[in-house]
Amino acid sequence: MRLEPSEEMMYRRMDWKERLLLLFPLLGILASVGLLLIGSGRWRIWGVVVVGIAASAMAVVWVVYREIQRRIMPLVNCFLEVQGDCFVAVQPFRDGEYESCRIYFEEIEGLIEGKRGKGFYVWVSGEGRSVVQRKERGRVMFVSSEGYDRGKFWVVYEKISGRVPEKIGRDED
Repeated sequence: MRLEPSEEMMYRRMDWKERLLLLFPLLGILASVGLLLIGSGRWRIWGVVVVGIAASAMAVVWVVYREIQRRIMPLVNCFLEVQGDCFVAVQPFRDGEYESCRIYFEEIEGLIEGKRGKGFYVWVSGEGRSVVQRKERGRVMFVSSEGYDRGKFWVVYEKISGRVPEKIGRDED
């Protein structure tokens, strides 16, 4: 069984990025009004408050904008596939990098659902044929459900958990 994600998730992220860009001129106008209040002399304290609010709001919007921008990537070669003796996943990570794995069912030490149904974690034994490729090293792979049809994704999860000798419960964090 093979699943490929839809591009809808990335389009939503691009829409959010554009909306955040609209806030910068509005916050700039608010900061300008604050500077005019400071210059008037009579409303100096209010002007400092307005400039402070505008500057801190710009900083927050910039951080959110950069995080969304880092997570916008093409999904052309991404997929999740269950094969006879293993499953293979290629998914976006961030900054144009992708995570991929080929994990054999007999090497899975644990399988756990993520919180709020966002995906699942797979623990792989230390030595074996399984391959997990990503920037961070480790033997735990998070398989994200973003972009996939929710029902089909959990069908794949059930197929994997049916072939794993041991299944650990649900992440409660």
